[in-house]
Amino acid sequence: MADNNELTEARIKVLRLEVEELKKLLSNEVAVQKKALIAKAIEQRESLLAPYDAVINALLQEAEEKKAALRREAEEQRKSMLRIELARTEEDTEFHLHKQVEIVSILRYLKDSNEAITIYFNQGNDFIISSMFSVDEDENVVVLYAGSNAAANKQAMLSGKLIAMTQLAKVKIQFVLHNIKMAQYRGRQALLADIPESVLRLQRREYFRLIVPIRLPVKCQLPIPQPEGAPPKVVEVNVVDISAGGIGITTPPSDVPFDIDMVFDKCQIDLPGVGILVTSLNVRTIFEVNSKDGTTSWRAGCGFVNLSGPMLSLLQRYIIKEERERKSREAGLAKTATR
Repeated sequence: MADNNELTEARIKVLRLEVEELKKLLSNEVAVQKKALIAKAIEQRESLLAPYDAVINALLQEAEEKKAALRREAEEQRKSMLRIELARTEEDTEFHLHKQVEIVSILRYLKDSNEAITIYFNQGNDFIISSMFSVDEDENVVVLYAGSNAAANKQAMLSGKLIAMTQLAKVKIQFVLHNIKMAQYRGRQALLADIPESVLRLQRREYFRLIVPIRLPVKCQLPIPQPEGAPPKVVEVNVVDISAGGIGITTPPSDVPFDIDMVFDKCQIDLPGVGILVTSLNVRTIFEVNSKDGTTSWRAGCGFVNLSGPMLSLLQRYIIKEERERKSREAGLAKTATR
């Protein structure tokens, strides 16, 4: 067979079919001489195909590595959000329900609607899927179906505190379960816990929220006022999410004054590839985050104060740019995977 350094796609397809047919022929009972000739023909064709197979395998491996990297990034971002415990906000926050009659009403609504409830444990790294079984106000007991995995149920029991999350009519519902017990309840395996002391109810966000990609971090410079008229001390924090309404940040070190309702003027947020957004920030929420290694950190939700038109346009350009790049990456990977 003549050597050909550049094979067409059609020729490659023909060579592959020839190799398959020759291998089938080789498996039949034929004379020794014919077997040797057939084996040699197979070897010649496979040597022509080898460089193309190597290129294809390399492209497939590269696509899989990119997909795996994106999956890891998405998983880390998902877990970081799931590890968020109940927000530590003001006692009278509009998002927290403290009255038992309101809490019991929400829990009974969950039971009647049979909404799926995700129960997180082990710092948000593991979860079971459940639903509300019963709410007994007289006994101060809430009962949920146990998960389908017995081992996961056992691990959840050892956690001491479970965080339940669900939605009602696109409103996020979240509460902590204490004094958890596994028991048979009316003939069913169930989780028993105290009725929560509070329920976090978050209406759907008014603005689209972008989770800041790990590959391209966003930094925020917070000017911290100093006593006796000294120049502000600038502290750099990481931005974890951003929308037209505000940002989520990692809180400054514990020795830096930082609390609910504080306002920081002339903050600078570096938006990669777009520019510097200058604005005042108002601290609205502070919440705890547990990492995989068991360490605890704090995050805060900060709202923009009187964000100017030019700064809003800058922010919108950044969000649109990141969304386009994300969709482009996903489309490219999907296209590569289907080839």
